[in-house]
Amino acid sequence: MKLTHWLLAGMFATASVYAQDASAQNIEMRYSSLYGKLKQNVKEGHEDVRIAFFLLNQEDGNVCTVHKGSMRKEKHYEELVIPENNELVVPIDSNLRQANPDVTFVIDDGITCDLSMQVIANKDYGQSINQAEIATLAPQMDKLLSDLGGMFSSWFMPEVGGVVVHFANDVSEPIRLSGGKTISVKDNKAVIKLAELTEGEEVKFPQRAVKVTPWIPQGS
Repeated sequence: MKLTHWLLAGMFATASVYAQDASAQNIEMRYSSLYGKLKQNVKEGHEDVRIAFFLLNQEDGNVCTVHKGSMRKEKHYEELVIPENNELVVPIDSNLRQANPDVTFVIDDGITCDLSMQVIANKDYGQSINQAEIATLAPQMDKLLSDLGGMFSSWFMPEVGGVVVHFANDVSEPIRLSGGKTISVKDNKAVIKLAELTEGEEVKFPQRAVKVTPWIPQGS
């Protein structure tokens, strides 16, 4: 989105878009605070993964529901599209970086949510992922994490060893692999380790995944 579009869109904002529900609260930040990290998404070498921002509930770590998002600079206003996974999506545009509008996300009142930056897969994997797909994601996730951490991060950061699959709802049944091994789902998350999969193996989920993030072995 170019700056001209941003300015023109703001001219059509009306008083109604500023209406605020009494049971909701605003989370406000400047565009530059998001752009500084999101600009990594346009670099080469990790086409299948990206940096994403979420608001996480301080009490239980779950993703906070975002009811509305918007950017505003003086009289100029534009609403943002909030996806199903409640990712904080803003356009990546150097012109917007110069304008540096205020970014507002509307969440439920009475909760405390912290800003969280995550590396996630671009693809919607639905109810399955296979070994080859995880093998493709892992090095790209490594590169993006390395880019974020700086030139020396690769010296002390373990390599990505698999993925974490996130679900929107509680899952009571485990995920079963072809060799008979099962993967438990805890707090709506399942860790799928690349080393435990056979070549080409497909892993089926009990429900649709909402996002896929890196799994990094601890204590490596």
